[in-house]
Amino acid sequence: MLLIAPDTLRKNQALNDVVREMSFALSVFAKPSTFAELMTGQLRRIVMLTDADVTEHTLQSLKAANGRTPFGVIIAADRASLRTSKQAEVVEKLSTFDNVEWVGKDFNFDRLSSSARRCRRRMLRISRQEVESALVNREFVLRYQPKVERTAGTEWLTREAEALLRWNHPEHGLMGPLEFLPETEAFGLMGKLSEYVLRDASRQLVAWQDTGIHLNSCINLASSQLGDPMLAENYAAIVKQFGLECSRFTFEVVEQDLADPDAPHVQMLRSLRKKGFRICLDDFRVASSSLGTFEKMPFDEIKIHASALRRAQQDRIALTVLAAVTGLAHNLGMSVCAEGVEDRETFEFLKTIECDKMQGFLISEAVIPSIIRRVYSAKDAAPDEEVA
Repeated sequence: MLLIAPDTLRKNQALNDVVREMSFALSVFAKPSTFAELMTGQLRRIVMLTDADVTEHTLQSLKAANGRTPFGVIIAADRASLRTSKQAEVVEKLSTFDNVEWVGKDFNFDRLSSSARRCRRRMLRISRQEVESALVNREFVLRYQPKVERTAGTEWLTREAEALLRWNHPEHGLMGPLEFLPETEAFGLMGKLSEYVLRDASRQLVAWQDTGIHLNSCINLASSQLGDPMLAENYAAIVKQFGLECSRFTFEVVEQDLADPDAPHVQMLRSLRKKGFRICLDDFRVASSSLGTFEKMPFDEIKIHASALRRAQQDRIALTVLAAVTGLAHNLGMSVCAEGVEDRETFEFLKTIECDKMQGFLISEAVIPSIIRRVYSAKDAAPDEEVA
């Protein structure tokens, strides 16, 4: 849960982006009494304060909750200025809490998301035994976000669904991946978790297929897994156990060091493609170190990050660059997908850069498998009619 003052969310696009990307549940406080009420109970909270919220009332509410409920504090204000103001004493007392981050008044997406992740991780103490138990007890569940593809004319069809991992924790409730993947990776259990996801996604494709729904699956693949020399062989064997072709799956990977096309992790991507899997470069933000060697990379698709789309909508130079990247991808035989599409304006904008696919809340949020049928059946519908 993220607690904020009502004006804070409306005025900052970076905050909106972080809320969407990190799947925060929002609660708004307009006065000290409301804030105090929201700071009760055992839910984990991140409190975001601007300079106007750094008050004695806020401090007292945090003190009352300290040790009784888990929380972190992000302060979007200039620390030096506050220390020379009438709020200096409150600032010093806020600094005594264990989980405080300062992002400054003019924060951007990267700075805020990094601080939010640190806050959230400090509130969680996930053990190796819990992760191992969750794998055995099948506490990990998948939600699916449809990806629609442009066909002839103005028709968009649902042909893929991205499998998004959640943990239905017996104590913490439903947790997003950022709340447990870093620990899972540190425990050396990412390989087991990735296989778990691939098996579940394969099982779901078969279940959909049996009811007349023919979809392909997109799965996020951790960069750390690309060092496993048996990865391609093992994944192909898992898929074949379910009677499926490897081509039904796209693995989405985030950019790491792609300057060397002969690096071992790039070679593993090639091995996966040789087995028939598709590879997508996820979270592509255009200002990418991979552009210089784009034509040597083993990608079938690039997924444009929502922030890059927004920049291109607001800046003509950014638009020119994004259109050029899209054209280059098409010339290299790659498809282009836009992620984080939330409004009709962005949907209309995609026509200007000849985007092939899109996903986002305009189409559907990530949903349980049974709801996918409603989106899958929405052929020839306008995007605002396709929402699940």
